[in-house]
Amino acid sequence: MDTISRLRFDPITPHTGAVASEIDLARPLSSATAAAIRQAVMDHGVVFFRNQVLTRDQMAAFMQNFGTLEEDPFSVPSPEPLSPREHVRELVTMPTSKATAVWHIDSTIAPEPSSFLSLRALELPESGGGDTCWGSMIAAYEGLSPPLRDLADRLFAEHTAFKVIPLMDPGSYGYVHGDMRTVHPVVRVHPQSGRRALFVNELWTERLVDMASHESEGLLVLLYAHARRPEYTMRWRWQRNDIAVWDNRSFQHYAVRDYTERRVMEKTNIAGDRPFGPTSRT
Repeated sequence: MDTISRLRFDPITPHTGAVASEIDLARPLSSATAAAIRQAVMDHGVVFFRNQVLTRDQMAAFMQNFGTLEEDPFSVPSPEPLSPREHVRELVTMPTSKATAVWHIDSTIAPEPSSFLSLRALELPESGGGDTCWGSMIAAYEGLSPPLRDLADRLFAEHTAFKVIPLMDPGSYGYVHGDMRTVHPVVRVHPQSGRRALFVNELWTERLVDMASHESEGLLVLLYAHARRPEYTMRWRWQRNDIAVWDNRSFQHYAVRDYTERRVMEKTNIAGDRPFGPTSRT
């Protein structure tokens, strides 16, 4: 078993990201170590683990420390139940690179978006590129002026695939819920920490509910620009066998589309719950 006394988390920025050291994720984790890693992910938003050589079974076992494995909520589910290792999916990223090169929280189109996500770098472009950025929507919310925070606390937004589908490879259309629509609060209250985070994103959010189109568009443009301010974000340069685990409930990410060579990542989703806001649990 691992030794929790050696485990370290070194912050990358004040708001976003930390690098874990003195840990081998291929080995079984004690309950104390698993709890420490979960807490670090919630504290820093995203935690990185360098040089982790894991089988798909080992990756599934590690991610089960965060909750129940699930398929991507945007995808049409498999006809038969998946084994744990089958939830660890290998993704060639180029076909969806236009869609992921937009700041987003994964699959907010779903009633219950994934709570935690992981990526492991399997193959990277030889000439470089393919970094991923993350941003704290807790810091973004707290950085709003009090009157704008008060307004955002009372608003709801509709999330659809309206902007996503045109950015995807046509071969992917038959495997996704392209007609799904879900309303979520603009500000999400974190179910564990109770902290508030902006919960609109440029990829999935189509409109603000009960607002004229020009009002909705103007306010969303303002919130999107605010959310991607550099002081809330960080950028990670991948190395092979790096693992990133992040809190999808309150952190956005952006996959930089500056590469033309093969890039393959391994992704795992953990089931989430229905977002609730400051004024409602719907």
